[in-house]
Amino acid sequence: MEEFLLERRHPEEAPSLRDHRHATERDRDRILHSSAFRRLQGKTQVFGIGQADFYRTRLTHSIEASQISRAIAHNLLVEQPQLGPCLTPELAEAVALAHDLGHPPFGHAGEQALDACMREVSRGAKLSGRHFLRFEGNAQTFHILVAAEPKSPAYAGLNLTRATLSGVMKYPYEQDIGNDKFIFASDLPAARWALRRGGGVLRAPRRGPGPRPRTSFACQVMDWADDCAYSVHDVEDALQAQFLHPGDLEQPRFIRRVLAHYEETRRQEAVPKLALAEVKERLSDLKRRILPSDAGDERAERKSAMRNILNDLITSVSVEPCPDSRRADFAWKLRVPAEARILSVLCKAVIWEAVITDPRVAAVSTKGREILRDLFHLLFEEVVEKRSVALFPRYYRPILEEIADGDPGAAAREVCNFLALLTDMDALRLHALLRGSKGSSVFDFI
Repeated sequence: MEEFLLERRHPEEAPSLRDHRHATERDRDRILHSSAFRRLQGKTQVFGIGQADFYRTRLTHSIEASQISRAIAHNLLVEQPQLGPCLTPELAEAVALAHDLGHPPFGHAGEQALDACMREVSRGAKLSGRHFLRFEGNAQTFHILVAAEPKSPAYAGLNLTRATLSGVMKYPYEQDIGNDKFIFASDLPAARWALRRGGGVLRAPRRGPGPRPRTSFACQVMDWADDCAYSVHDVEDALQAQFLHPGDLEQPRFIRRVLAHYEETRRQEAVPKLALAEVKERLSDLKRRILPSDAGDERAERKSAMRNILNDLITSVSVEPCPDSRRADFAWKLRVPAEARILSVLCKAVIWEAVITDPRVAAVSTKGREILRDLFHLLFEEVVEKRSVALFPRYYRPILEEIADGDPGAAAREVCNFLALLTDMDALRLHALLRGSKGSSVFDFI
């Protein structure tokens, strides 16, 4: 790989003479051994943690996405050896392992709750523009990698290579009051360093989805691998949980609602407009592929069907050069055929209708949202009004004690960072301990 892409922001001691790993392998291993990665085992993917052992968590999703990302990279390197200066299978693997580190407890419901809390503090403190506080999972991922995850007293974060850091930046936008996807203002120096000679940090449009920003090739591979894993595996989980049945895919009302969600997201997903008849035809084909036969092992047939769909998505991609780039990992564009992208987006719409909007799942999401909101206000009051850090674990107290004069903006950011670290069960236990919603003990972990 190009040496520029393997640079690290902070100097390090030379590795052992018997450590023969590539720099991108070290990045992968640093992510794999991080506490933020381990916590993903306790964070919701679609179905809540502890409801059943079969269904995917953020951890298993990240592992599967990393395998898909590695497979795509390997295939492309075999077919296009000229990608060598900007890509290794381990780089693709590392970026995918890291891509969901910033997700808080309770999935996207938790993300929305923390963002709402930060907005509320911003309005109360009359903050505006770049100073307006927000929370967003992708921004939190980058923050963990460059600042929050401890590895060495010599520097903050994991000190990953330029290639890996740029690979996790799907939305390299400045933080502003109207932007829903961004890099935290405190992390902009690290982002600009990582993107040097590449796409750079952009000023995002204030409203509307807009065109996708220019990202590194590893980021493009990760993004498609994530889509493949998310769309196909969540359908598999929904079928196993019986939230979705093959026959649903031919029900007129179900088809109309899938089309409605597809239409809501198609600009952001960069897919074409479809007529109702086209959606009906595609869902009928999906039903045909996943419907088990009357005889044989239904689980094996379902696994075979989902594997074939996933393989089609993985092997559909190709590359094209971007000759105007000054940097190797911005010199290529991943081409995903329209049919593959449409199938992925339709699968997401199916999950939205069959699972996300199901009252059982919606109730759990609402509960998680309320728990995080309550914890935020309780802990924020503890820091700002009572000037106390007693409710926080001892390892986190020095971070809060550095806040000058109870600055509400800084306090809100650190309380939010703390809550985002928690697993679903951590948040439930902490809420029970502080609010007495169930029997608790002084030996309960915080």
